[in-house]
Amino acid sequence: MRLLVIITACLSAMAYAATANNVKSYILTLDDNQPALAGKIQDLKSFVQQVGGKITHEYSLIKGFSLQLPADDSSDILQKIESFGEKLSCKLNLEQDQEVHTFKGPEPFEASAE
Repeated sequence: MRLLVIITACLSAMAYAATANNVKSYILTLDDNQPALAGKIQDLKSFVQQVGGKITHEYSLIKGFSLQLPADDSSDILQKIESFGEKLSCKLNLEQDQEVHTFKGPEPFEASAE
């Protein structure tokens, strides 16, 4: 019985890893000073879903959302999203999501216990 549970867990983990590698994550934000901003964001979210993307998080502090796109078609879909943004007459900021570090360079200072 335990062996079956372990095998099932391993297969699930491998399936998740295979799925996770086939997508790319992006962050899409809009400049605050645009007219009818809420409607444009809703239109963009609907369009992203129509072209095969998935909305993963909606931001409240900044105007935008994060999304995942299939890795094979991501460049084509990104061009479609940018073209759709131009049709809406809005300034899009679209970048691939990546890990961010607060300290770049020398290690942070540590006080000695003297």
